[in-house]
Amino acid sequence: MRKSSGGFTLIELIVVIVILGILAVTAAPKFMNLQGDAKAASLKGVQAALNSAKSMVYAKALLNSAEKKENTTVTVNGDDVAIVYGYPAATKVALGKVLDVDFDNDYHLVASDGVAHVYIIDPSATGDSSYGQYTGKCEVVYTEAEDADTPATAVAITTDC
Repeated sequence: MRKSSGGFTLIELIVVIVILGILAVTAAPKFMNLQGDAKAASLKGVQAALNSAKSMVYAKALLNSAEKKENTTVTVNGDDVAIVYGYPAATKVALGKVLDVDFDNDYHLVASDGVAHVYIIDPSATGDSSYGQYTGKCEVVYTEAEDADTPATAVAITTDC
């Protein structure tokens, strides 16, 4: 009688490879959400830029004694910026003048009633209808000042990026 060499059979090796493949397909996406992490980091950068811009504009408004006025303008880098109680108005024009953000190719800004929402544009989507897919869980929300005692806010929501 022959003694076995103690190695693995081809069937055993194939079964182990199949099991490892199944584990890799199911477990890897949970640990490798690189696109979502990149979107969240990008939006946090926009939030930081908004916070810096609103502080800069408020300082200009203080110098011009315009921080208590509901609707006026201040000059920032040679451009007149619409402000509300010293902070930038929540409009594409006002925020575009104080931010170095490409609202045409990288980000989309929707503004109404004193609130601006900034989203990352999906490069695979085309046209304005693509913006309807956003659910408000991966955006920066900028709210202009309500009165002279309430500052503007910029909040990054990254729960579903």
